[in-house]
Amino acid sequence: MAFEHLFFDLDRTIWDYETNCRETLDDLHDLYLERAVQGDKDTFARIFRFENTLLWDAFTANKIDKEYLRQNRFLNTIKRRGLNDPDLAVVLEDAYLEVTPAKRRLLPGAEETLKVLAGKYTLHIITNGFEDVQNFKLENCGIRDFFQEVITSDGANARKPNREIFDYSLKLAGATSANSLMIGDDPEVDIVGARNAGWEALLVNTTNLQHNLTVTEVKALPELLHIL
Repeated sequence: MAFEHLFFDLDRTIWDYETNCRETLDDLHDLYLERAVQGDKDTFARIFRFENTLLWDAFTANKIDKEYLRQNRFLNTIKRRGLNDPDLAVVLEDAYLEVTPAKRRLLPGAEETLKVLAGKYTLHIITNGFEDVQNFKLENCGIRDFFQEVITSDGANARKPNREIFDYSLKLAGATSANSLMIGDDPEVDIVGARNAGWEALLVNTTNLQHNLTVTEVKALPELLHIL
């Protein structure tokens, strides 16, 4: 594969979202919910993942904005636990936004893989995550310097899988679709989105996600070193 620019998704591709998020939810349950609601940490985490996914899907489809997502994911979660407390939902959201980005766990081999690839390619990030949160994650994990451009949906005013964010990324990076590769974990958002913009794409499938795409994929980031 003759590429010059590698564009990575961040959450679930490099940054271990599942582990970092679960640790944060456990912390929040201990601090704010243990005596307020019935049920255990697993139930709280499961409900939050469900509600958060619904809202993120709506956000990606441009049906809601960032503020609506942030106002409702914890409110919907605690309502399903029998607690209708908008003030507590705000406290949980603020704590979640403070604690989660500070978690430093990356997917296995991520930093070592980026270090090698950065010596051969120009690396970038394309993420639907929010500008303030994603940049803090990169800095806090010590991997920001690997990337020339960090493109967020906030900065691009567009979200994957829409072509606009891919075109914006090429312009910002001084790249072309012919010499760029999108690397991400989501078959529709990352892979189909990139292909519809005329790019090649590679799937990081660490969870053995079932899909119907014909696509080059790896099960772990270090496998990239044997392909690229």
